[in-house]
Amino acid sequence: MLNFLAACDDYAFLSTILFAKRILEFICIAVPIMLILMSAIEVGKVVLNPDPKTIKSVMTRTVHKVIASVAVFFVPVLVSLLMNMLGNVNFNATSCWTNANNETIAAYKAAREVEEQAEQEKRDAEKKAAEDERKIVEATREAARQENEKKAEEAAKNASKNSTGTASQKAARLIEVAQQEYNKHLPDSPNSITRAYGSIGGTYGYAWCAAFVWYCSNESGVYPSEVNKKTAAVSEYINYFKSGDMGNRYELSKAAGGSYVPKMGDYIFFSNSHSQGAPSHIGLVKGISGDKVLIIDGNCSNTVCDRSLYLNDGYIIGYGVWE
Repeated sequence: MLNFLAACDDYAFLSTILFAKRILEFICIAVPIMLILMSAIEVGKVVLNPDPKTIKSVMTRTVHKVIASVAVFFVPVLVSLLMNMLGNVNFNATSCWTNANNETIAAYKAAREVEEQAEQEKRDAEKKAAEDERKIVEATREAARQENEKKAEEAAKNASKNSTGTASQKAARLIEVAQQEYNKHLPDSPNSITRAYGSIGGTYGYAWCAAFVWYCSNESGVYPSEVNKKTAAVSEYINYFKSGDMGNRYELSKAAGGSYVPKMGDYIFFSNSHSQGAPSHIGLVKGISGDKVLIIDGNCSNTVCDRSLYLNDGYIIGYGVWE
């Protein structure tokens, strides 16, 4: 019943009722006319061939037809009276009958068109807002990338003061390769890095942060003989630096109690639990900017990230120094 009452405000439903009303009105006019014509024809036959019995029968049928014609003719009037009576006792369904007219239907149709236009404008506004937000995010990311590149250049100049020319050039080349991969916005594996690194157990479904560091080191020519062992275990890279081979060393981060200030080309290690015994991620240091370290790392949100963290961030546990 509720659905029926709700439909009484719909111009399409009211149009159907109006069509039914028009058919009823046509029937109530056409049927009486047909009955009257039939009675006239029968009366005409009696006039041409008068017969008492026939006259009586024809008159009876004619009276019945006239009564039926009058009754049918006044059906719409009776229906309207019934609807008015029901409306007086708050029978809401009568609104379907009374609202079924051209003026009300036109008003409802116009209101519906206005509503649909408003909904379309709302959808268009939401779509535009989403597009504007996407452009802002892209512009912010591009601005951050350019800023980090500028800071990396400044960090490279500072690093050259504390490194030999050869080591500084290698570090710059290492970060250049990493930056090239960032500019590709690599998606999750398999990608150019994981394909070059190779599969483990026949699958590429491993966390590829260590593969990213290996790839950049290998492509840039930074001590390839020392890092040619392919591994997806971050802890093995830490153990390599802790071994002290070829002058390499492992330095604790400030959050871990160390005092070492990282420089371009250093490896940087992270732990989700802020624990030296549970390393979880590895990346490369681009340089220093104030009290922040500039980082580029793979498998960061399923892509290559160019970001910065405070030097005393507990997520950072240490650095791998190779010169």
